[in-house]
Amino acid sequence: MLTDEVLKRFAIQPVDLPSAAWLAGAAAGLEVRKHRSPQWMWKPFIEDLLDLMVHHGGLEPANPGTSPDFGDGAIGSAYDALGGYVSVMGEFCPEGLYFKVPVECQADVARLLSSRHLYVSSGEIVIPPHEIPSFLRLVPIHGPLSDTIVEEALI
Repeated sequence: MLTDEVLKRFAIQPVDLPSAAWLAGAAAGLEVRKHRSPQWMWKPFIEDLLDLMVHHGGLEPANPGTSPDFGDGAIGSAYDALGGYVSVMGEFCPEGLYFKVPVECQADVARLLSSRHLYVSSGEIVIPPHEIPSFLRLVPIHGPLSDTIVEEALI
């Protein structure tokens, strides 16, 4: 990439580094789903995530619905961790925002989002379209999934 292209990109999109809790959630998502398609959209995002995780160092994946424990007495946000996980795992379907979670984590996610209407079944969760704006106020989404939300005017 040429320097001019990089400068133009940063001038339009301010740099927003995710929290350690968000990265821990994304790490859990990457353990389950390493590749996404279309590759031209997802590959740079996943490579950037892996670089951030290496730079952060010693990051343990956080299961969806749980608060990451960083081992130094600090506890991360369960909402941030869920945002990282959904940013990697989520996709849109006619019923809303869909993502899979391990069955043992399903109750934790449902409890975390208890004030929202969800469809929950056998490790699969769907946020209906009318709930997506309020979901996004709680859970930070980044990457191609966030871009899709903006492009499709889902918020």
